[in-house]
Amino acid sequence: MKPKRSTCANQTNKRQAEASLPPIAVRRSTLVWLVSGLFCYLPFVVYTFWRQSSQVTRTVSVAEESVGVKKTDTKPNTPNTSFDTSIPSRVWETSRSGFPCYSGQKRLMIQEPAHDGFLFQRPMKVGSTTMVSVVLRLAHNRSPWLNRDNTTNDSLPINQQLKCVHRSMHGDALGLEYDKRDRSKSFLFSLLRHPTKRAISQFFHFDVSFYTVQPTDAAFLEFLRRPYLEHNYLYDLMVTNYTKNLSAVTRAFLRRHDFSNETELKKAMEWSKPLTRAYNRRMKIGKTHLTKVVQDILDGYDFIAITERMDESLVAMQMLLNLTTKDILYTRARSSASFSNGPKKNPCIYIQPSFLTPTIKDYLESPEWQHMIRGDLLLYKAANASLDRTIEALGKDKFQQNFRAFQAGMKLAENHCKGRVQSTCSEGGDYIPPENRTCYIWGEACDHECLNDLVLS
Repeated sequence: MKPKRSTCANQTNKRQAEASLPPIAVRRSTLVWLVSGLFCYLPFVVYTFWRQSSQVTRTVSVAEESVGVKKTDTKPNTPNTSFDTSIPSRVWETSRSGFPCYSGQKRLMIQEPAHDGFLFQRPMKVGSTTMVSVVLRLAHNRSPWLNRDNTTNDSLPINQQLKCVHRSMHGDALGLEYDKRDRSKSFLFSLLRHPTKRAISQFFHFDVSFYTVQPTDAAFLEFLRRPYLEHNYLYDLMVTNYTKNLSAVTRAFLRRHDFSNETELKKAMEWSKPLTRAYNRRMKIGKTHLTKVVQDILDGYDFIAITERMDESLVAMQMLLNLTTKDILYTRARSSASFSNGPKKNPCIYIQPSFLTPTIKDYLESPEWQHMIRGDLLLYKAANASLDRTIEALGKDKFQQNFRAFQAGMKLAENHCKGRVQSTCSEGGDYIPPENRTCYIWGEACDHECLNDLVLS
């Protein structure tokens, strides 16, 4: 209830009457007036303050609800509240032992399972050539068994000498047995690109450039609707097999792809590799909640880099493994509108630049496509959030210091390596034989010679 105003109504009249009183009486009357005035207006002050504070509280509550803010208790040493807590994330931990170099590997680019060493889980079309260059140089340069003069006491060529155990080929993590790795003797990491950008790159690199498919809307839409594109990252990176009830998963797969029974499905799988791949992958994940799969992937890896934040990712990995700036330098690898290695009949293929028509743009924003990439997009966002949290944990000032040193090194490397890197194909599309290349193997790490002899100031 509002306080009554009647006790204050005659204050002005009383003050006028005081003019005819003696001085002592005036002072006594003034004191009485002040005290009575204080008790008169104090309730109004309290009431006004209560109304304003209540209005502010209601406004803040509505604003929080409108953006989905979860109410939490404020405690000392709470994590940075600027991170989106609705997305799974973690802080990548600094390796106590540094770079994990273990002997036992002579050949490069092998696909055999590995349980220790420097393990790069390499998805398709994420700009992984840059990361492979870093992996191969580290595997050579950190090896204490390698003779830098290209020969050993037994006169073995360098490609037959021991390097640090590593992996950098395409394949899925379960097939490479990363679920069985020794976490104390290995560093498992990967690289992610936004799933939509990755799909666009994959279509123009393989379908259009390699297989000469015309980039019509119909062809592009057919590609984007292929079953194996769903949860592509999750199946490549996951280190847990979730399937327990195969029959239930199979029935769900039959319904989704309009098959009446398993016999019909198996016949279709005999001629459809994409369908077979999608079915085999579905058997691995079952009906597990995607958030759990993403969190398990984060927990199963030591680091996940982001293609769109390649430089930041490399500097973060440098700090996690106690590497040098020179260890993580690279030169720009192949891209669209350039030539890439192809089959024997056509060893140099021109990579057609990608483009999007209005029809494809609309589809990529549609609920159908967003549903297709929902798992991969969640993992991509989780890896981004994890990179942010890791940079925060490493110390922003220290990170910026290392990042500036990296940028300076990249400028020196660009000038130092100009004209010295020879890959599979020249800029004009001419095939370069292996003996004239500067690569460790095939078209990989072709910048290792110029980067290794670079001197940083």
